[in-house]
Amino acid sequence: MANLRGLLKGWASRRDGRDPKRPVGFVISGGGNLGALQIGMMRALLEHDIRPDLIVGCSVGAINGAALAEDPTLAGALRLERLWRALDGKELMPAGWLPNTVAIARRGEAIHENHGLRRHLEQSLTARTFEELAVPFQCVATDVVGVREVWFRSGPLIEPILASAALPAVYPAVEIDGVRYLDGGIVDDVPMSRAVELGARTLYVLQVGLFSRPRPEPKRPLDVAVQAYWIARHHRFKRELAAMPPDIELHLLPTGQTPSMRYNDFTRTSELISLAYEASSAYLAGRQLPAEVLV
Repeated sequence: MANLRGLLKGWASRRDGRDPKRPVGFVISGGGNLGALQIGMMRALLEHDIRPDLIVGCSVGAINGAALAEDPTLAGALRLERLWRALDGKELMPAGWLPNTVAIARRGEAIHENHGLRRHLEQSLTARTFEELAVPFQCVATDVVGVREVWFRSGPLIEPILASAALPAVYPAVEIDGVRYLDGGIVDDVPMSRAVELGARTLYVLQVGLFSRPRPEPKRPLDVAVQAYWIARHHRFKRELAAMPPDIELHLLPTGQTPSMRYNDFTRTSELISLAYEASSAYLAGRQLPAEVLV
């Protein structure tokens, strides 16, 4: 950890016009297809010449975070935007969020393989190791047996990202060095404290989980399970916000009026990108004002 802090400090000290004592961390949450919102946020940040000294990501935030860490420039953000706009969601997610009875009854831990997601990562990323990225990047996954969060920061890149994005029941667990991992959102969906721990003092939080949106009353047992998962994630997010050290400058970027969507709907990607870009651009234009944080 000390070595990473030293690397982060050294990187910040070389940045023109930047205060090396206040490194910038991008915190990129999970959110499935709502990860498209993060693309609009990234473009807004880079257009305002706000570049990361450190990126931490979870689930789809690990996918987007790694791509930005490879090229943390406006050109890199625009390339990522083109990839998202061209994305074929049918290759990444099952045909329906609620599987039919045959899919539920069949043996196995997931209703969908991660082959399509792996192909997407291999085609989108030139880097194959964390060390090849332009800025320090870490992603989180959940150790299933050890019941703990695990942070990946060195070595091979693709497998840890797949592990971070292994949504329970949808994608299978990913085994790395004999350990089985599931989605990092189970343990740390919006890893703000991790960025602070690593030395960031200005945080731009790209959180797209829509915690502020009212949740419908559960009508089925599965609805109760999903609601419990949402409550656990929201609780940690609120706890971390309340525990932020007083010297941390935190910006929670707005998403705009995000439409209600099915979890596997990728047909509105362009709309989501535009919504978040416009909302975040307006926020950043007046960011000297106190951030409004909705929890």
